[in-house]
Amino acid sequence: MRRRRSDVGTSGTDGAGRPQWPVLLVAVLPGLAAVVALLFTWREVRVAEQGQLTSRFNDAITNLGSPSLDVRFGGIYALERIMQDSPRDQPRIVQVLSAYVRRHAGVPAAGFAKEPTEPREGQVAPDLRRPPTDVVAVVNVLVHRSPRHDGAAQVDWSLVDLRGLFLSAWAAADIAKVPESRTLPRGRAPLAYVNLQGSDLRHASLSGVDLRNAFVDEANLGQSQLLRVDLRKADLSYADLTDANVLESDLTGANLSGAVLKGTFLGGTTATPLPVKPSDLSRAVLWDADLTGANLSGVALTGAILADADLTGAYLAGAHLRDARFSAADKSLQKEIVTGELSESADLTNADLHGADLTGADLRGVNLTRADLTGANLTGADLRGARLAGAELAGARTERARGLPGSATTPG
Repeated sequence: MRRRRSDVGTSGTDGAGRPQWPVLLVAVLPGLAAVVALLFTWREVRVAEQGQLTSRFNDAITNLGSPSLDVRFGGIYALERIMQDSPRDQPRIVQVLSAYVRRHAGVPAAGFAKEPTEPREGQVAPDLRRPPTDVVAVVNVLVHRSPRHDGAAQVDWSLVDLRGLFLSAWAAADIAKVPESRTLPRGRAPLAYVNLQGSDLRHASLSGVDLRNAFVDEANLGQSQLLRVDLRKADLSYADLTDANVLESDLTGANLSGAVLKGTFLGGTTATPLPVKPSDLSRAVLWDADLTGANLSGVALTGAILADADLTGAYLAGAHLRDARFSAADKSLQKEIVTGELSESADLTNADLHGADLTGADLRGVNLTRADLTGANLTGADLRGARLAGAELAGARTERARGLPGSATTPG
């Protein structure tokens, strides 16, 4: 029985042997036309969007120059929205808003008149200065941006007046828990690499701010409040932190060359290691500070409070430690340590204190194991209960010193 030949032709032909590709082409052409039209439409939409962004950007810049505060606010928040809609425009906007802060809150070339720390008798303390509201708005916009889109742009607030600035990664209700600040939620206001060189931040309150690698050299941070601020590898050279409160912050690797920390409170702060030293820590409160391996040679620490501080391996040669208080046994210190309790005296194991002035220092219960006190002035110092195993006291002045074992009392 013969097999019947199929009526279906070979591929690409119909049963009569005619090619099918014209039919297929006719069927596909409308689809191709639709795709091409879609591509052109998408391109036109993108061009229109870019045109709208350019128009919005120009309008926002124009609004920033308005004499009306309300109009300037509109320009500031318009730029914030553009950053959110177009991350590639963020570097330009960061530069524009930084320039706005420098223009509207610049430090006068002659500086400011010195502010009295305390009002005179019979005078009412003046209200603390705050930055203008539009400047605060710009600061908040830049703090709430996503820094990963900054590119090569830098937040540049050099030589600006930010006295009294309040900046926090947390809500006000959380900050009210300062005594229990270790329980605060993790938060960070991203200002790494910010340029604050020569700026005035007196009375500022910064909480949870990321200032890693920031340029804070020659800035004035007098009487500021810094809670959990990350200052790792920040440049604080010649900065003024007189009477500032620096609580639970991280100064690891920070440059404190020539910085003034007179009366500064460094409670629970980490500063390991300090590659260069500050110039003045007189009356500084270094309670519970981690100063392991810190270079404090020749530094003025007159009257400083170092109870609970870890100074293991610290370099304190020639430091001025007259009347410094290292001992947790000094109950009068408790009123000055308002955020915690003294648990133990300072740890000065392996510390280099040769030639240091420790006249009248309270060293009760302090761990001075293997400390180098060669040539140190311990006149009138109280070392009762101090651990001195392996300590070097050759040439030390020990007149009227209390608590030294007989064999360790070396005439000057």
